[in-house]
Amino acid sequence: IVLPYLKSMTWVMENKNSLPANRVAVINLKLQDYSRTSTGEAEVKFHLSRVTLEPMLRSMAYISEQLSTPANKVAVINLKLQDTETTSGESEVKFQVSRDTLGAMLRSMAYIREQLSSEVEPLQQIPSKKRRK
Repeated sequence: IVLPYLKSMTWVMENKNSLPANRVAVINLKLQDYSRTSTGEAEVKFHLSRVTLEPMLRSMAYISEQLSTPANKVAVINLKLQDTETTSGESEVKFQVSRDTLGAMLRSMAYIREQLSSEVEPLQQIPSKKRRK
């Protein structure tokens, strides 16, 4: 079985001006499946909150450690996602990542964690120009 590879990951923050507990990151993964003769590209979109991001980050950090040994070239990521469109209520996505790709994912996820956790900054007041006498 040839599993798809992660081609790219993009994300946007929903509710970014709300309290951290209400913020959600929408993650969009593009997977490249070389076993298909057609384009073989699939997209997976899911939401992450601060609570759901933490265990994912821990797992990815552990996988990254495993990839640091020369014998391990790629790792398989198996995401179980809540899915309202399936009868079981969840779906599963498996894909391969290299050490470099996983490192980039980890850096992005760490930044997403900061965005999910940081307090909302008040809008900056533009200082009015002082009149000269």
